[in-house]
Amino acid sequence: MAEGVGGVSATANPIANSSGSVTNQAIQVLQGPYVTNTYGGGVSCQGTTLNMTPYIQFADSRKDPWEDFYNQPQYNMTDVSGTMTPTYVTVQNYPWEDWYDDRTKADGTRWFEDGADITIVQDIDGPNGVPDIIDNDGDMTPTWFKPVRTDMKANQSFNLGLSATLSIPLNRGMQRACKQAAESQIAMQQQLVANKRLDFEIARLKNCGELKKAGIFFHPQSPYASICADVVVTNPGGQLHPHSHDLPQPNFDSSSETPSQPSSELSSSSDDSSQTGSEGDLSSLGTHSSSSPIQSSDKGFFQGLRLPWQSPSSQQVSQPSGADLLGVLQVGQMTQQQTQSQQSLSQSED
Repeated sequence: MAEGVGGVSATANPIANSSGSVTNQAIQVLQGPYVTNTYGGGVSCQGTTLNMTPYIQFADSRKDPWEDFYNQPQYNMTDVSGTMTPTYVTVQNYPWEDWYDDRTKADGTRWFEDGADITIVQDIDGPNGVPDIIDNDGDMTPTWFKPVRTDMKANQSFNLGLSATLSIPLNRGMQRACKQAAESQIAMQQQLVANKRLDFEIARLKNCGELKKAGIFFHPQSPYASICADVVVTNPGGQLHPHSHDLPQPNFDSSSETPSQPSSELSSSSDDSSQTGSEGDLSSLGTHSSSSPIQSSDKGFFQGLRLPWQSPSSQQVSQPSGADLLGVLQVGQMTQQQTQSQQSLSQSED
């Protein structure tokens, strides 16, 4: 602090202002374990892990209370009077002025002619450091208000980012072995599911078949009718369903000639009795018995069939002998068996 230097008071008043703000932003990436896939049966595999973490940051900082501007009062600080100070002033010498100087020298000449510049000392009213409104006993009230900006600013930041880490196991052999174990475990689980499905279908087939054989089934309009809709009940293998057939019977013409028979059969009475017994057996085998001889017809059952006692050149047959009755019986049985076989096949196809 120095005083009185050259008639001027000097005071050291250093002022230092500093302001600042620091914003710390950090993203933390945590290294977690490998992703573990479990397939059941104690099989767990760890593979390559890619962790991707997106983040969004937004920061807003401002002062509170917030003021964009404020009204600064303005006062009348005019100070032009209050102190009289003697001051040398250059003026013009005119007769009508108060400072008119008409003095003359010893030789009779004037010191200052009219209109010449002269320097006089005059008390000049100057400022005294107090507003004139106070000197005049007035009130120091604001005359108007000046809007002043505060320079307050809101600091905002918006950040988008993505954090990613990639972890790769180094033991590739163990990874392949674990992959094979996982595939085997999955195949076994699928096979178990298929076995359960097979058991269900077999049980459904068995129960539906037994119920259908017993005459029990869902109503066609029932929502459960589809449970046994695809189950079909047929006869067991090698067995035919009991049924009957209407077979056409042969007609015997009595007017037809009887073919020649062997002499042994004509002379033996025992053969006649056996022939009569064979005819009785043949008539009892058919559905409708008839004692009339057989007559061949184009629309009959034996159309196109040549019996053992029928000659190749004749369509008329005579009463068969006892030996030929066995051939007729065998032909009838074979034809009946063929017809039954064809009908059973058609029923199986239906």
